[in-house]
Amino acid sequence: MERQTLIEDERGPLVARLTAVLGGDRHAAEDLAQEALFRAWQRLPEGLDASRRRAWLARTARNLAIDELRRRSRRPLASAADTAGLPAAEPDAAREALARLSPHERFALLLRFEAGFTHAEIAALLSTTEEAARKRVSRARAAFLRSYRAERAGSEPLILLAIGEQQSAAPYVRWLEQAGARVRQMRSGVGERDLATADGIVFTGAGNDIDPRLYGERRRAVCVEPDIAADRLELAALSGALALDLPVVGICRGGQLLNIASGGSLYQDVHADGLTKLTHNGTPHLVRTERAGLIRRLAGASPQVHSEHHQAVRSLGRRLRVTAQSADGVIETIERDDRRFAIGLQWHPEHSDSAAGALVAEALVEAAATR
Repeated sequence: MERQTLIEDERGPLVARLTAVLGGDRHAAEDLAQEALFRAWQRLPEGLDASRRRAWLARTARNLAIDELRRRSRRPLASAADTAGLPAAEPDAAREALARLSPHERFALLLRFEAGFTHAEIAALLSTTEEAARKRVSRARAAFLRSYRAERAGSEPLILLAIGEQQSAAPYVRWLEQAGARVRQMRSGVGERDLATADGIVFTGAGNDIDPRLYGERRRAVCVEPDIAADRLELAALSGALALDLPVVGICRGGQLLNIASGGSLYQDVHADGLTKLTHNGTPHLVRTERAGLIRRLAGASPQVHSEHHQAVRSLGRRLRVTAQSADGVIETIERDDRRFAIGLQWHPEHSDSAAGALVAEALVEAAATR
């Protein structure tokens, strides 16, 4: 009873003090106050008089605030509207969604997605196991997404466009917007925060090749300007999207990345490695689709596509199946059979005259809208 009285009496003053310490950030103050009170409920020593109980609580809250300020100095935080990776264009929906969460849920999101804590760090902070911390964050994120999607009900699906700094986004944006998507360009990488509120993601083509070390080979001269650090970040983003069962389309290099993420490998050069003597660099051509594949249902048995590449899928990754090939044996489309919608295209669907490409975009947007 003494602890319950302490919590009821001290909640308001504690939030006010923490808000001042955190520079007016009331959301964070409420979360830290909740955590301090939760610790008091669990760990407050027995036998303390009222003044010592208040002192214990104040010290606990002060230590939490100091830790928070230290983390902010190391990791500049986004605004409260950006908690859990919200699109900056929708801060009102974000705030409304956050306001509907419990303080415990907001605190878990703040630690994971704003402060950038690992699950192990959250477990240490809350004196629990890493698995329990992971479940707590997962529940909080699920609650936030339910609330956020309710606020966004009726709006177009949000598709992330993972694209390199030097690539033109215009054809991809037009391709997706014509199918009914809202597009958010991601040129500096895609993190867990970004994936959390997206409805789908597209990994585009690029002028550079994926580093062969990612699929267990040495780089040969035919491999163009690989960047293994950037590749690993992109691979992590794709793996994260697959883990969330986010609708995914990989285009050209993005399709090759889907194969590598699934454990497959590439021809470093389709000519040097003896796959084909034909050019696949800008010439429209037909592909043969497989009867059971999504691409057959969308585009028919022999759609015409545009290809611009010198690498291609070699050994197929796990849970992938080939659903289209060119006449010279190049794998043109792959699909993951353990995901709702995950497709890799060796060809470019964003070409304005690609009827098959327009159908792929429409299917992606439909899958994103029903996620």
